[in-house]
Amino acid sequence: MVKTAFYAMRHGETPWNAQGRFQGHSDIPLSAEGRAQALAGASRLTAKLMQSPELPAPERILTSPLGRARETAEIVRCALGLPDEALHADARLREAGFGAWEGLTTLEVKARFPEERRRRKADRWSYAPPGGESYANIDRAMRGLIDELDRAPLSLLVTHAGNLRIMMMRAAGRDPAEALRDPVGHGVVHFFDGRGMRVV
Repeated sequence: MVKTAFYAMRHGETPWNAQGRFQGHSDIPLSAEGRAQALAGASRLTAKLMQSPELPAPERILTSPLGRARETAEIVRCALGLPDEALHADARLREAGFGAWEGLTTLEVKARFPEERRRRKADRWSYAPPGGESYANIDRAMRGLIDELDRAPLSLLVTHAGNLRIMMMRAAGRDPAEALRDPVGHGVVHFFDGRGMRVV
């Protein structure tokens, strides 16, 4: 279970997201729609903080070093009125690498890597694509980060869908196979309060 309070959100949409392509470590920038999603998420959070005095405001932003997350984080930082030095990149928030699958759609992966695709469907948690990483690897890296948040100012994490699903899984004590199928919207802010998670 996650016992630390923090905010987390997925970056805005990229052209590859819209096309259903595996991104991983490929540094694809936000689309115009993605920038709008990031701004909408930041605006909702700002409005909620003004309406709900009991909701604590984040004091810093930790972001995946990938450009789509960094751009989202900068949009949020400006909306919250936080100084430049409140934004920090942390490699532990980077998306899992998809190796040879990066840039391909699911249909292309099924055609080119049929056996590997079957293995991933059978075990999404532990399977790593050729040259890529598993969600289990990402979970190990993020556990250390989440533990550190307990001793840091209240943070907002800007990350990727898989990373956010892992946080949700840990917050609710759920089974990985079930949690990895959860939909995660672009630009949606979640608050983890040590007892569970809710959308802001």
